[in-house]
Amino acid sequence: MDLPESLSLFRNKKIRILLLASLISASGSAMAPVALAFTVLGFDSRPGSLAIVLAGSTVPQLVLLLVGGVAADRFSRRRLIVIGNVVPALAQGGVALLVVWGAADTTRVALFAAVASGAAALAQPAMSSLPPLFVEAHRLQEANALLRLPTNVVRVLAPALGGVLVALVGPQLTLAWDAASFLIAALLYSRLEISGPVAAKGSALRDFHTGWTEFTQRFWLWSYTLSGTVVVALWLGGYALLGPVVAHDSGLGSAGWGTVQGSFAVGLVLGAVVSLRWKPSRIMIVCVAANLPLALPLVALALDAPLLVLAGCAALAGVGVDLAIVCWNTVMQQQLPGELLGRLNSFSSIGELAAVPLGYLLVGAAAASWGVTPVLLTGALLMTLATVALFAAPSLWSLRRAPATVPV
Repeated sequence: MDLPESLSLFRNKKIRILLLASLISASGSAMAPVALAFTVLGFDSRPGSLAIVLAGSTVPQLVLLLVGGVAADRFSRRRLIVIGNVVPALAQGGVALLVVWGAADTTRVALFAAVASGAAALAQPAMSSLPPLFVEAHRLQEANALLRLPTNVVRVLAPALGGVLVALVGPQLTLAWDAASFLIAALLYSRLEISGPVAAKGSALRDFHTGWTEFTQRFWLWSYTLSGTVVVALWLGGYALLGPVVAHDSGLGSAGWGTVQGSFAVGLVLGAVVSLRWKPSRIMIVCVAANLPLALPLVALALDAPLLVLAGCAALAGVGVDLAIVCWNTVMQQQLPGELLGRLNSFSSIGELAAVPLGYLLVGAAAASWGVTPVLLTGALLMTLATVALFAAPSLWSLRRAPATVPV
């Protein structure tokens, strides 16, 4: 299917609203990590403080993803999504005010970051359940790619712009826009007509048990999630935590790190374009292989590579990330029953995030004790091994692209 035919999905009003809301939210969210990292580094340049903020923002996600998964299959998805945007808006606005007042410290910033990430996690399963409600099953990959493509384009320029803004006027304006973008997105999502959940009758505990049973019975689902537990923790520990530290210490600064983030976003755009045109039969093998380039930026950071090389590695990692995300979302939406999709999505997301808080703290402590370079190289090696191990699983090779109506 060619690109113009794929763009016909924009005739769908719900897709247009969903896209516009995501686009506005992404314009703030893409700049926020640069601003948040250099907010912390501004009052404490040690990796440990940034690790505490990043780890603290991840812990609430583990709980609220689980709650959000059950809630998405029982209650109003629209209401969950609106709440998941309004609360982060208030939290990011709070961080901006702390910076303006000169009151920012590790504890306060970590608390606001935890509130923002927890609320966003509550809405994530509901968000992931939307595409099958709006488009035909055979067009799910196109919808997933198209919804990510424009927001990825925003992410190309936004990190670099955020880095420049932080360097020129400080992080408060960037954080303030992130807060405003969440509020605007919440207003748009409130206009989105979403059919109610197919929710089963009975208690939330029974819903949880049913979802967990379905999750553990699918090897392709839990094995990929288990691999992601290792890969995501090491990737975030190396890239999101140590990346800004290396940029700060090496002289790249916020503007240079913003350029690297922008290059990663260029890769995300290219990955979405590839996903529009290429529909592999062995879709799970593509999911696995697409994670391999994630190790490249860690190696480049460890070797103190020039900015051009580091940006190129980040771009390749971005291609892989977006290709993996689009294919993974498509697999889940096609292979899993709609009434279970919220819960199974939450289990998958929780599995991938489970080791992230510990990963941040261990990576931060290890970098302080042994140095940044050996930690980055070790992380890159372990990520690669955790990914390559999945190629040995016959069930991942046998899983083919299938209509959404075919149960697995």
